[in-house]
Amino acid sequence: MKKEKINENLRNAIHQLMCEDEAIIVIGEDVREPYGGAFKINKGFSDDFPDRVIGTPISEEGFVNMASGMAIMGLKPIVDMMFSDFTTLSFDPLLNFASKSVTMYGEKLELSLIVRCANGGYRGYGATHSQSMQKYFMGIPNLSVYELSPFHDNYNVFNRMLNEKNPCIFFEEKIIYSQSKYENGMINDIFNYSYKGEEDNWAISSIEENSVADVLIICPGGLASMCMGVAEKLIMEDEIEVKVAVPSKLYPCEIKDIVEDAVAAGRVLIVEEGTSGHTWGEGIAVKLYPHINKRKDGVIELVSSADSIIPASMHYESQVLVGEQDIYESVLHLMKIAK
Repeated sequence: MKKEKINENLRNAIHQLMCEDEAIIVIGEDVREPYGGAFKINKGFSDDFPDRVIGTPISEEGFVNMASGMAIMGLKPIVDMMFSDFTTLSFDPLLNFASKSVTMYGEKLELSLIVRCANGGYRGYGATHSQSMQKYFMGIPNLSVYELSPFHDNYNVFNRMLNEKNPCIFFEEKIIYSQSKYENGMINDIFNYSYKGEEDNWAISSIEENSVADVLIICPGGLASMCMGVAEKLIMEDEIEVKVAVPSKLYPCEIKDIVEDAVAAGRVLIVEEGTSGHTWGEGIAVKLYPHINKRKDGVIELVSSADSIIPASMHYESQVLVGEQDIYESVLHLMKIAK
């Protein structure tokens, strides 16, 4: 059977939700036909829902403000942000209007708003179209942060976001759009996966579900496929068994469901694409540290991209962004293997 691509799963999820709920609308630049958005996720929507797909001028601050007002009035906007780099222009309405409006009027207001952001590099798009912007939206009350994952079905994820009745920002790593979604608990002939936590937030891949891994890798969904490639190389070439833990919701993010796997392994590698400094990964590390510290040999390490703007040249971009070799060598370092 042909596997569903991640971009197909995402498009189908939004389309199905629009069929089920007339309050859901799509807003953004070039979202109407014939374009369907920068990465074609909205392809055909304006034909099927002509009054509920709104093309906007180039004004991220303006249309996120507009969507926030619509959400307060009971609509459920899904905003298409062409590139996550442009979320800087919408930071004011997200921080000072949408997220605060939920609770600053004396009673909780329902404000179902999703801002979708094509995120990350590895495409040679240069410094202003390649950043990973997740860390700038962590820790904002009433604003939830999610990330596209090959493990999680997007119909369930978008239902979860809408049911929060809070503004949510959804990061979508561009390089995984065309990859196949993992299905039926199988990744390949070696690795399986299962879910843990509320609303199956954590996907845990392993060779055997109840086995004790040598290393636990924790990463957001955009780097899941890359980390799985490293995990396969490690078991085949080095006989190092790795589990990979991937959450759908990055913030707020409970770690209680992965503590047992982390402590059992004793070695934890947290991988993220953005630059270091006040990141999601550092927050996870702080939460895990008291548990890992109970083991004399327990250790947590983080790997991220270089502290640099992102070059447009693919050659130089690869030297800045975290890659499979960086992750592979970090695991070997954790295992104290010189290679």
